[in-house]
Amino acid sequence: MNLPNVFRLFFLALALTPALLSCDKDDDMVATPAVDTAAEQTAIQQLLTNYGTALNASNAATVTTLFATDGVFAAPGSPTATGQTQVRAAFNGLFSAVTLTLAFTPAQITVVNADYAFATSTSSGTQVVKPSGPTSQVSFREQWVFAKEGGQWKIARYIFNQPQ
Repeated sequence: MNLPNVFRLFFLALALTPALLSCDKDDDMVATPAVDTAAEQTAIQQLLTNYGTALNASNAATVTTLFATDGVFAAPGSPTATGQTQVRAAFNGLFSAVTLTLAFTPAQITVVNADYAFATSTSSGTQVVKPSGPTSQVSFREQWVFAKEGGQWKIARYIFNQPQ
């Protein structure tokens, strides 16, 4: 084969590549359903509201139900709690030490797909040290990862700290 024919074949292959790639369908591929981002953000906002309500009520049982089965809770100065048993124990410990009254303000809720999302938020309010300790103003910033479990949004990962 002479050099001009090699170039012709090369350019022909190059021109046909998009058409050839479009013919290569993977039978295992499933179309990703469209996600109603606004509806999912509303559902996550409701989850955050429910979390705030349970937190302010010092209700470890309800807080735990909002976490995924393998959910992770990472509080400053505490061991990481993984799974609902450890998450419940962590919140029981927290609620035995302090009473919180916080208002959460989501800064951003990002829906990645139908099953995963993440958010940032801030919260502020009061903390009362038990049994009758001082009351102090507190504020936090939070990072959340959410996953669907049984068709419902759950907290998959939650970490927070206090801004300086």
